[in-house]
Amino acid sequence: MLDSRIRRLLDAYPAIFLACHRQHVREDEAGKAITEHQASVLDHLHATRPTTLSKLAEHMGVGRSTMSITVARLVRAGYITSRRDNNDARCLGLTLTPAGVRVKEQNTVLEPELVREMFRTMRPAELETALQGLECIAKYARILLRQRKRGRDR
Repeated sequence: MLDSRIRRLLDAYPAIFLACHRQHVREDEAGKAITEHQASVLDHLHATRPTTLSKLAEHMGVGRSTMSITVARLVRAGYITSRRDNNDARCLGLTLTPAGVRVKEQNTVLEPELVREMFRTMRPAELETALQGLECIAKYARILLRQRKRGRDR
């Protein structure tokens, strides 16, 4: 038998997911196809905070050479920029281009307009409490992911 708190989360999450789930776009506005793996790589990058190829590969659980091929394709397609680090010319910082940001936003799990619609039905205080709770759960989910990753690295 599941702990009642676990059951509450397992009951609540699917309702949110089903009400607000987005039909995934697998192409950009020009009609160029984006694979699920490429969309996942874009999802792990930011427009202003550079990430190295090594960190990205490690985080996604693939080798540097595999990630290098994917990143090269995304750079050629115009979704990622690659710049040398000012302090270490051997390091390349990967960031999203405006086109990469658009594709990333089009591939979120939840449809922002449906989430907005759901939020409009909530009282402001209730919404703020709900968001604080979700942010707290997400914080500990990230901690759990880091702990699991460290366990794999040993």
